Amino acid sequence: MEMTGRYIINSPRQKVWEAMNDPQILKQAIPRCDEAIRHSDTEFTAVFSFKLGFIKPQLKSLITISDINAPNSYVMTAEGQGKIAGLAKGKANVVLIEKDEGTTLLEFEASGDMQGTIADMASKLVTKTAQNLADDFFKKFDDVVSSQRQMI
Repeated sequence: MEMTGRYIINSPRQKVWEAMNDPQILKQAIPRCDEAIRHSDTEFTAVFSFKLGFIKPQLKSLITISDINAPNSYVMTAEGQGKIAGLAKGKANVVLIEKDEGTTLLEFEASGDMQGTIADMASKLVTKTAQNLADDFFKKFDDVVSSQRQMI
């Protein structure tokens, strides 16, 4: 599975960078995220569930940040597993570009693979669900980060 995306985040790049590295902010933005725990500056665990047709699998994912070029870019690698969901692996190259008037363009290129019952049953549905999750995440992420900026 391959995905790309471009999203405008209504906050300055430094603020977006800090938020993209804060598991508690990510938890607020990840649809149906149950927990996010930081293990180090470059590693955290997230547990979330999602709806895939009539199935609601849960994934526990170890997320690692590498190739850090603050506040411009990094590579995010995730490996998750769940009883129903099986095994999921993904990697995303994330780039932040400062735009006019305190906005940031966030671009990503991601690839992923899923193995297990769900992947065997519905590979096209998995891709569509992943794109919907990305869209939902970045909309909510923008809402969370933008509202924090206004509160300061």
